[in-house]
Amino acid sequence: MKNSEYFISCDWGTSNFRIRLVEANTLEVIEECTSNQGIKTLYQQFLLQTEYNQTDFFKNYLSSQIARLNNWSKAKLVVIAGMASSNIGMLELAYANVPISSSGDGVKYELIPFQKNLEILLISGVKDSLGMMRGEEIQAIGLAKQLKSHQSGVLILPGTHSKHIDYEGDTFTSFKSFMTGELFELFSSKSILSNSVEACAWSKLRKPAFEMGLAIGFNGKMNENLFSIRAKHLLQNENLKNNFFMLSGMLIGDELSYLQSTDQNVFLAAEQPFFELYQLALQTIIPLQQIITFSGSDLEKAFLIGQKQILEKI
Repeated sequence: MKNSEYFISCDWGTSNFRIRLVEANTLEVIEECTSNQGIKTLYQQFLLQTEYNQTDFFKNYLSSQIARLNNWSKAKLVVIAGMASSNIGMLELAYANVPISSSGDGVKYELIPFQKNLEILLISGVKDSLGMMRGEEIQAIGLAKQLKSHQSGVLILPGTHSKHIDYEGDTFTSFKSFMTGELFELFSSKSILSNSVEACAWSKLRKPAFEMGLAIGFNGKMNENLFSIRAKHLLQNENLKNNFFMLSGMLIGDELSYLQSTDQNVFLAAEQPFFELYQLALQTIIPLQQIITFSGSDLEKAFLIGQKQILEKI
């Protein structure tokens, strides 16, 4: 590892951006800055200008955000995982292939010149014949030590594109991708259903509606019941907030339906409210002893652990 007591951790996703100054040995976060300038938004901004090439355009934005950290000069490396290594990011890197070791062996990365006394360690993603992921594999590597005692199972990482990553014997062997979060955004904000739902915070008041949606999704009847959300609004005067969580339940139930007869361990790692929603869904179909959960703070720490694992290989 670069001889430095600190590194700058960057999590650059499709929709959001976050950098943290991290003490390397303890992984204590000293400072943090966030923005909504995810890769998708910034790439659109890049296309509207002609002054900079793609890599330099993204480097310039990264520089502006690092400058917000008071003590950034203590670090010698910026470790970036997520969509920054995609074709719409800073620099496209080839995917590694599954399986990958839980220690990070097999993951691809590249050192990129950046600023005086500061380099970028850009980490690529992982693919198989049917899908790809960038960032979630770093979270998985960071959780590997806690998975090891359970020998095998499937790790669920909810999100815009939820990932289900199969783990066996210190190896991540395969994964599935589900567009659950993106579909929810499309249905709730851009489809004909958008006028029949109202976004709100999760509460126990919404549990019956959510469970009704789960049952539909678990039974493989999501598509034929989606329009019922509009019918409930117009014909039954259903509460729009209930409809919001019924829609969520349908999509999550559909995502998890293949696990109904599993005898595997199922590891869930998520931030709220997804943690509670997915936990409730899993408890409906899987015995409690098969469900092992990790909180949002566990997931945040796992990302740093995973980045450090790759950092230590250079």
